[in-house]
Amino acid sequence: MGDPGTAIPAHERRAILRRAFVDSLPVLMGYTTMGFVAGVLLAAKAGVSFAPLWAFLSSSLWVSGTMSIACVPELSQRTPWAALAMMTLAVNFRYVFYGFTMLKRWRSVPILQKAFLILALADENYALEAACQIRDPKRNLRYCTVLSALNISYWVAGVTVGAVVVSLLGHIIDPERLRSWTDGMEFSMAALFIVIFTDQVKGMLRRGK
Repeated sequence: MGDPGTAIPAHERRAILRRAFVDSLPVLMGYTTMGFVAGVLLAAKAGVSFAPLWAFLSSSLWVSGTMSIACVPELSQRTPWAALAMMTLAVNFRYVFYGFTMLKRWRSVPILQKAFLILALADENYALEAACQIRDPKRNLRYCTVLSALNISYWVAGVTVGAVVVSLLGHIIDPERLRSWTDGMEFSMAALFIVIFTDQVKGMLRRGK
């Protein structure tokens, strides 16, 4: 990954941060919106105590945002943890293939950082990192690390805020009414995922021309 003794100058680190942030703006808009809906569903329908804490931990630890939605009925039905773990593995299995395509690029990266980068390879993250035009390995690695941290933070913030809002509303509005208000939100999540995926594909096609 280049000369380990040569640090990236501060102005270049700032430039990489700005670039990663600008590239992540479409993900910011999508993740905070979808994450908010996921947090609302978790707090309103999963039937868990301390929903904001659940929202924060689950959105931080599950690789796929899809699991934040898929787990809601499973938690409400008190599905055994073993079955939930198998479901998580099935939903996230495609990320194994994303990780394989990046192993050569991240061959000399420390194991913990490599694990973080691979676990953060959600669909949108992978599309941006695979299309990154920064050729210097050290700078490319920094870009990927910053981008991954930004995108994860967007999702975690969205899910947590959604759960906090519903938890606060639950003190002044009948919980049954809150649950009825969230009916149909699962469809909006699927629609938003499709829109973001289509936008990413279009962007990749434009960059490939």
